[in-house]
Amino acid sequence: MNGSTAPTGAGGRHPVVVGVSRSEASRWAVRWASDEAAWRGLPLHLLHAQDWPTGISPQTDAERPEHHWIVALRAHGEELLESARLLASERHPELEIDTRLAEGRPVRVLRESAENAAQLVLGGRHLAEPQATLMIASKGASLVGHPPCPVVLVPEPEPDTSGSGPVVVGIDGSAACEAAIGFAFEEAALGQVDLQAVEVRRPREADRPDLVEESLLDLSESLAGWREKYPDVRVRHEVLTGDPAQMLSTAARHARCLVIGSRGRGGFQGLVLGSTGRVLVNRCHSPLVVVPPGSLGR
Repeated sequence: MNGSTAPTGAGGRHPVVVGVSRSEASRWAVRWASDEAAWRGLPLHLLHAQDWPTGISPQTDAERPEHHWIVALRAHGEELLESARLLASERHPELEIDTRLAEGRPVRVLRESAENAAQLVLGGRHLAEPQATLMIASKGASLVGHPPCPVVLVPEPEPDTSGSGPVVVGIDGSAACEAAIGFAFEEAALGQVDLQAVEVRRPREADRPDLVEESLLDLSESLAGWREKYPDVRVRHEVLTGDPAQMLSTAARHARCLVIGSRGRGGFQGLVLGSTGRVLVNRCHSPLVVVPPGSLGR
């Protein structure tokens, strides 16, 4: 299929786009994306991008020696997409699924496809060392916060994480977290799980006698309108003290996902995400959803 952006489904619905690779984490990303598409009544778009080495064109003449390598590479890409399609269709037989084998740098292809997406879903990987934390593939880290849709980074689950827990949302009182709260409520309602709203205060504030009371009030005010919209979602409040990234990662270890906000589209990841988001991209053990402003209802 041609075109730089993901195709819309019937009725102009934005698809859930998932990047497909040969990693095991990619298969978990396909599972997440197919669930999201099925729950939200959206099409699923499976995308695999192939970047050609310098000096080699996909239109290389059949007589040239590299032609056989190109044919084999394309066949491998088609096999990956078909395997992902089967995985998604077995999970949700009625799901509308589209596949695309694209040419170009994966980050560019994924970013262009995300312009027309409801979500962009990518897999992550773990380092082999015993104390290693989750490491999201570089394409995921470079994409987070820039597309106009939520970006979901899905790790390969660890043995002690079930992923069947609540949706956890980090709240810091900023305007950037409003869209994240909305996404978290919707996700909890669709998954029929609890919502855990977490505010993390810095250690220097720990001695304040009114810290917990003030934070709980902030949480209640931030959630008030959304609780009215989703009255069936059971909400828990939690106030923690410590490093925000570490506390949120720990709180979400057994969660369905951790949802945080971004500051919107920009040229520098640090300006888009902030320090907590940048660390979570590399440390979160559950699926991490980064929601930009204005992305609800895509």
